Amino acid sequence: MIVGPSKRRRDWASFFASRHWQPEAFARLVEADEIGSAFFEVETQINGLYRARQLAHARQRQAGPPVDGEHLGEGAVKARWLTASFEPFRAALGPRQRDLDLGLMRWIRRASCLSVVIGAGATMDAGGPSWAELVRRLLAHLTEHGRDICEMRLTPESTPDNLEYRRVVTGRERLPADAASRARAVLALIDAGTADIETLMEGAQICHEFLGQALFTDLTGILYEGQRRPGAIHRAIAELAAPIEVTDRGGLFPGWDAIITYNFDDLMGEALDEAGVARAAYAMRGDQVAGDPNQLARERGPHGLHQPIYHLHGYTPRRLFLIAKVQFVFATSQYTRTYGGSPAGIVGEVFARCLANPVRHALYVGCSFDDEAMNELLRQAARALPGRYHYALLRWPGDGRFAAATPDEVALAAARYVSMGVRPIWFDDFGEIPGLIRCLA
Repeated sequence: MIVGPSKRRRDWASFFASRHWQPEAFARLVEADEIGSAFFEVETQINGLYRARQLAHARQRQAGPPVDGEHLGEGAVKARWLTASFEPFRAALGPRQRDLDLGLMRWIRRASCLSVVIGAGATMDAGGPSWAELVRRLLAHLTEHGRDICEMRLTPESTPDNLEYRRVVTGRERLPADAASRARAVLALIDAGTADIETLMEGAQICHEFLGQALFTDLTGILYEGQRRPGAIHRAIAELAAPIEVTDRGGLFPGWDAIITYNFDDLMGEALDEAGVARAAYAMRGDQVAGDPNQLARERGPHGLHQPIYHLHGYTPRRLFLIAKVQFVFATSQYTRTYGGSPAGIVGEVFARCLANPVRHALYVGCSFDDEAMNELLRQAARALPGRYHYALLRWPGDGRFAAATPDEVALAAARYVSMGVRPIWFDDFGEIPGLIRCLA
C-alpha cells in the first residue's frame, strides 16, 4: 500500500475549502481515491488545522491581533469530524491499517516531526532487567545483606600534595523489622508473578527510604552488568537518527525530533555513539534540565545540530558520573513529586514539545502502558488535540496471527489505546520491532 499525496488533490482541496462538509461527498471522495492517498490527504488536513491554530497562538503571544477563540475551536471540531468520518474506511482494512500508519509515520519522520519514546522493553531487548526484576533484585539484596556503612579514608600512599582516598566499609545496617516484613511481602508477590504496579512502587519506595540516592549507585551496577551493550532496538533507532535534509523547513534536522526514554540507562546514547551521531542526554539535575553531550556534540557547540535524548525518570551512564543531584523517578514519593500536578521540569518540556504539540507525533517502543502517569499525559494531549494520534509498537494480543485478525478483532484490541490518543502498530513477535522501525527510513 502506498501512502502519499493523492492524484485527486484538487478534489480534496475543493472539499476542504467548501463551507459545509457533507458526509456523502466525503465518502464518495474516499471511495474514488486510493485508500493510502485518501488517508494522507485527511491526515495532512488535520495537521494543517492544528498548525493554523498553533500559528494563531504564536501571533497572539507576539502582541498581534486578538485570536478568534471560536475560529480556533472550529479547527478541533473539523479534525474530530475528519477522523470520525474516515474511521469506517480505516476499520474495514482490518490488519492493513498497519500499512497506513507506517506509511504516514515515514512522511512524518522524514520531516523530523516524529519522536520515539522508549520504555523498559528496549532495555530488556538488550538483556537488561524488567522493572519488576530490578525491584526484586534490589529488595532481595537489602533483605539479605542490608547496606554497607562506609567512609572515605586517606590511603597510605596519600601525601599533602596528592590526597588519595579509598572507600572503607566500617559496618552494616539491616532493614528495620517493619520494612523487612514489607519487603518480603513484595518479594513474594513478584516471585509469584502477581505484583501489580502499586506493589512494585511500594518495593521501590522501601529501597529508596533505606538507601536514599545511594540506591541509584546499586541500580547502575545492575543495568550495566556483564558489559551489557545496546540491543537491536537501540541500534535500529540509531540508524534513523542521522541528520536529514528537510526542504520545507529549510535545512538539516535530527533524524528523530527527539528520543524520549523512561529508562535510566544510557544504552540508547551508546548506540548513537557507535553510529557516529552527535547526541546529548538531558535529565533533571536539581531543578534544572541539564545536558550531557558526547564528543561530537561538544565539538559542534551548544547550538550545533545534535540528536536530543530526554531521560524523563533519571540518567546514569556507564562511565564515572556524579549522580548526587540527578533527579530520579523510581519510588512512590518521586512519582508523586513528578506527576502530582501539572507537568513540570523535563516531563513538562517533553509534554509541551512532543506529546501536546499539534504538529508533532511520537512512536512508543517497548512501553507496556501500565504506567498510569504516562497514560494520563497522553489523555491530556488527546483531549486538547482530538483527531491527532501518536503510535505504539505493541504485541498482538489475539490467539492467532495478526494478519488473520478480523476488523472487529482489530478494533476491539485497539480501543483502549485509541481512547488515549494512540494508534497501535501490532506485531506478532518481538523480533519484528527493529524491522518495523527501519520501515520508517
